This record gives sequence, C-alpha cells and structure tokens, in this order.
Amino acid sequence: MMTDNKANNVGINRLRDEFDDMSHTLRIQNKDSTEPGSSKFGCLAGESKPTSQWDSRDINTYVDSMIRRKIGNLMDDVYSLKKKIISTDCKSNFKHATSKSDQVAVIKNRINYASEDLGAKVINVLALPIHVQNIWQILLGLDYNSNPPVNMLRPSLTTGACFCYNGCKATIAMRLAKKIVVDTITYTHVAKEMTPNMCVNSAPKNFDGVHPDTSKRELLGHWVYNNVPNRRTQSYSVNSKTFFQKLVFVFNSNHGANSTCLYYIEVFGKI
Repeated sequence: MMTDNKANNVGINRLRDEFDDMSHTLRIQNKDSTEPGSSKFGCLAGESKPTSQWDSRDINTYVDSMIRRKIGNLMDDVYSLKKKIISTDCKSNFKHATSKSDQVAVIKNRINYASEDLGAKVINVLALPIHVQNIWQILLGLDYNSNPPVNMLRPSLTTGACFCYNGCKATIAMRLAKKIVVDTITYTHVAKEMTPNMCVNSAPKNFDGVHPDTSKRELLGHWVYNNVPNRRTQSYSVNSKTFFQKLVFVFNSNHGANSTCLYYIEVFGKI
C-alpha cells in the first residue's frame, strides 16, 4: 500500500507540473496571439508535440482530454488504495474483536459455579486463624469469624472483605453450585490503591487445584498469581474431563506478608 501511495503522489506532482506548464504556455499564447504562427504548444510530460498552430478550441480539447486521462488513472489508483485500506482495517478489527470477545466470554458471559448466590459453599478449611481462638469459639465454628471463608465466594472487593489467615499455607474445600466439568478458574485480588498501607503482599502466589475423588485425587493444575497492578483478575485453564461438585484449593505461598488474604474465586465449566 505504501508503494501504491508513493506512486500516486508522484502522479499528482507530475499533473501539477503539467498544469503549471500549460498555464505558462497559455500566457505566452495570449500574449503573442497577434503574431500569426508565433505559438506552438510544447511537449508536456511525454505528450507528442503538435506541429500545427493551435487555436483556443484545440487547446481546450487537448487540456480536457489530458485531465480526464490523468485524473481517471489517479482516481482508479485512489479507489484501489482505499479498498486495500478498508480490507486491511476490517481484518485487523475482526481479529482484535474476536480475541477480545473470547476474553470477555471467559470472564463475564459464563456462569460462576463458585458463587454463594447460586448455592456454592465452603465446606472445610485447614488454616491458622488470625486471632487466637478459645475452645468455645472453636466448638461453635467461629475460628474465622472476623474474616469468614465465605468471603471468597462473594464478588465484593471492598478492603477487608476477604478470607484472611495466618501464614501462607491453607487448604480450602468448597462445594460448587452444580456438578460440572471445570475448565477455567479465575482469581481476583484487591488493588493496592484500595488498601490503607498501599500494599498487597498478602495476595496468594502458588496454589493448586484438586478434585478430591475417593479413589484418586485428580490434580487440576499448579498455578501462580502474579501480583501486578494491571492484572488484578487472572484466569487459569483446567484440563479435566471429569464431572464433580467438590473442589479443593491448596495455597502454598504468598507474596511476602505474614498473613494471606483471599478475595474472589470464580469457577467456570460445562454441565
């Protein structure tokens, strides 16, 4: 396209030069019109040089035919260039739109089977509570009363609306809203701009997904949450062909804090 555009520019510049030559010749023609045979039309950009005297009507006809020929060729080139640009732009937009729509389909247009609103539940937690609990709180199931595990199943990203525990290791079992074949897991962490100390080192780092089958524990994947500002939501592919409703997450490390905060987990799949 750039080559064609350069050729069009050369053609337009040449046409401009020819118009200048014609204008100059016509001025001389008008000036010397009283002298018979004094004016001859010169050779213009490869045009053959007339041998006889030109009158006004001949000049108009010659100029008109040359302009039509030159402009016609240039307009054909411009039209072709326009078609190429539109075609290239459409392909680029289609490719970009397709890529973008795929991402949106994974994140927004699918059912999250780990949603509390749909009936998903956290059924077991092995982790160290933030605060030392007494025997009555343990018996009543209030170990994580201040930051309950169910917060992971809620879409709120308000600071502190998470499941928080001491250290970096935890094993969490949940029951999905429906038995599915899991294909994608998504984790979202709060942005540091929303925290009082402008720090999100408590975000999880390395974690695993496991299907706790009675005969064998199917490993769904080893994943890493990259704690970067422009990717607070990250998705992970799961290669599984098994229908199940119970899912276990094993968190092995965080990004350097003394405690870990888990905000929002989503689980997508096929029924």
